[in-house]
Amino acid sequence: MNISRFFGATNREAMRQVRLALGSEALIISNKRVNGGVEILATDQTLLAEDDQAAIPAPSASAPQTPTPASPVPGPASQDPAMPLSGAIDELKSSLESRFDELLWGNQLRRSPHAVTLFQNLLRFGFSTTLLRAMLKTMPEFSGVRAAVQWARAELIKHLPVLASEDQLWKPGLALALVGPTGVGKTTTIAKLAARCVRRNGPESLVLLTTDTYRIGAHEQLKIYGQMMRVPVHVVQDVYALRRILETVRPDQTVLIDNVGISQRDRYVADQAALLAGAGRQVERLLALNASSHGDTLDEVARSYARDGGTPLRGCVITKIDEAASLGAALDTAIRFRLPVHYVSNGQKVPENLLFLTAPELLDHALAPVQSARPQFSPTEADLAALMAITQPEETAEALEQRRRQQVLLPQLLTQTAGTQALGLDVLQQAVARLDEDIVLSEAYHLWRSRTAQDLPASIDVIDHLHRVALANLGDSERVWVVHDRQALSWQGSKGHWAIAAWFGSKGQPLAVANQQIGLADGWYSPQQAQLKAPPAADALLDQIYLESDPDSHLARWHVLEGGSQALLRQLTAQGHAWLSLCGARTRVYQNDEACVVSAAASQAALQPLPNHLFTSLRQVSGRDTAQIAWWAGLTRVQLQSRGQAPLPVQLLCLRALDVRDGHVIKVWHALLPAGLVTPPLSELALALLVRQEAHAAWRLAVPLLADGSEKETEPLLDRAVLAAQLGLAAWSLTQSPYLVSAAHAAARMLGAEQLSARQAPAGLLKLFTLKELLSA
Repeated sequence: MNISRFFGATNREAMRQVRLALGSEALIISNKRVNGGVEILATDQTLLAEDDQAAIPAPSASAPQTPTPASPVPGPASQDPAMPLSGAIDELKSSLESRFDELLWGNQLRRSPHAVTLFQNLLRFGFSTTLLRAMLKTMPEFSGVRAAVQWARAELIKHLPVLASEDQLWKPGLALALVGPTGVGKTTTIAKLAARCVRRNGPESLVLLTTDTYRIGAHEQLKIYGQMMRVPVHVVQDVYALRRILETVRPDQTVLIDNVGISQRDRYVADQAALLAGAGRQVERLLALNASSHGDTLDEVARSYARDGGTPLRGCVITKIDEAASLGAALDTAIRFRLPVHYVSNGQKVPENLLFLTAPELLDHALAPVQSARPQFSPTEADLAALMAITQPEETAEALEQRRRQQVLLPQLLTQTAGTQALGLDVLQQAVARLDEDIVLSEAYHLWRSRTAQDLPASIDVIDHLHRVALANLGDSERVWVVHDRQALSWQGSKGHWAIAAWFGSKGQPLAVANQQIGLADGWYSPQQAQLKAPPAADALLDQIYLESDPDSHLARWHVLEGGSQALLRQLTAQGHAWLSLCGARTRVYQNDEACVVSAAASQAALQPLPNHLFTSLRQVSGRDTAQIAWWAGLTRVQLQSRGQAPLPVQLLCLRALDVRDGHVIKVWHALLPAGLVTPPLSELALALLVRQEAHAAWRLAVPLLADGSEKETEPLLDRAVLAAQLGLAAWSLTQSPYLVSAAHAAARMLGAEQLSARQAPAGLLKLFTLKELLSA
């Protein structure tokens, strides 16, 4: 039996080729989608009949002869020669497996609406359907979209290969070649790698080679870089020249080879691989992947260079991430082809724009919100509405029984208290969903879960991740408020203090904890450096502010503190920091060159009412419901004066809280801020002042959480401090955020109370985390 293979861009085009070649009576053996179109295996039924007749004994001479039909016209050039029957069976088996796979995938989407949303979001970030289908088939049931996203992020981090450290690459005697298509930035990247090598080991440790003799000025460009770094540059014409040059290189010297860019469809890809393989010395190859290329293009590039017959690719360098709308396609290619990511290039500057990133950092970059107003090349919710509209499959009797038992037993187990009625399962699921959607509680849960698994990450990595998550959730905000506090601490019998900081948004919403510092009798613990003696409080605060500074960011950082001395405020102003310092009513200032106290100067401020809805991020202030408070605020200019120094012009903020029922003044707050900076809106200043005042309760909740870990001597103190601070911030947010009312109510009921008090908040938070674990099991 002769089986022919036909290929077309569409099913109709492939069938047209079958009819032209084999006629309308052709027998279709398989029909499946492949990369770029449709593949059909078919045979001529008349030839099949001839094969069957060949097994029948030849008729006698007296038997009537049946005329044999004429052979069909030979098929097009896309046909294959005769294929064995076993090959056809394998093709048919592959086609059936593909169909079953598609059916299972469709059932997975119908079963989990979160899988549809996650599938759509990850497609928008550039990940391939191949990777997503393989990953989402194992996705467990989640109560919220954010939890599903966190799971996907963890799965991608687990499977993304990255270089563990730069030391793994830069070993003596390294010969490294950068390969890839034209225009992906290989020469510039080689120059950046050369600069890294020179910085590590000096110019005498490096030799540069280039095989790019095709592109005009290519080797001259590399020679200019070599002259700047005082590194020799050689031009290689063929394999003999390459061997000759490498023979002159010392065994401890590093060799970096820049190669001519070759299209993945060019036959010279194999020739270039043979050239490097015949160098007489082991040459490691890194593939340059252009992050701005389409995913199918990157797939074709990786497939071509991985199968070019040369030495196996050691990994990849991702270039032009500053020009790419998303990093997902490049990371997808690295995962599927198992190419460890060594570096990423984010610009043309040599040597600055070359980054060594960890897997979490790469995924955070890839999953950052797309800046485009509307993605044009990825499906929207409307595009996937048909999937969501598909009828949900009926549950089996076993699944229904399991769900019924969960609905009956789980609420009773968690809320069995005398005189109270157990919460329904839907209420518990809603509480967990709220937890998943809040970034502070969600990140606190993942940190708590890491610690229970005895895998608490390093504080510096946690802070970097939390900051990236916070920045991704700021939206169009122009600034972030860094709220600073100080708490007394007892750790393993040693007394000291804890310098705490956290990020808040312009609407008063908590975002993440910041860097932590701890001073004890035995030393000063800081991400910047450890010291034998804790610095003065003002110096410690300056260090904290320095840790939170980012001169390359367009986002303004306002630091909110309490009771800063005049010397500290002058130093912050001189260094260009934006600050808001709470002060007492008796603080001494100057107004119109006359000395007075803050309360007297505030009487000159023109107070104006602030809309109450701007303060809805806080449920209570000073123990009162914010819905029952009217807010008035104003600014006036004053000066700080000190002997021997010029007057420091500042602004005085006055905020009054009044009872809406009788106009009685509940409380008055005052704060100072620089006069020479662009002033944020008055309502935002007032909200930042209140957040600093109320968030003090968060750190009182965090201190016992840190002290509880004093017996775990194996945990670094700062790692534990970041965890405790995030848990404390999450517990405070549980009592303050209006969005989390249902979660707070469920936590209170699980503790046997009607309302969640601040003292109960940490225990209620851990109850919610346990509930999430049970519902996810």
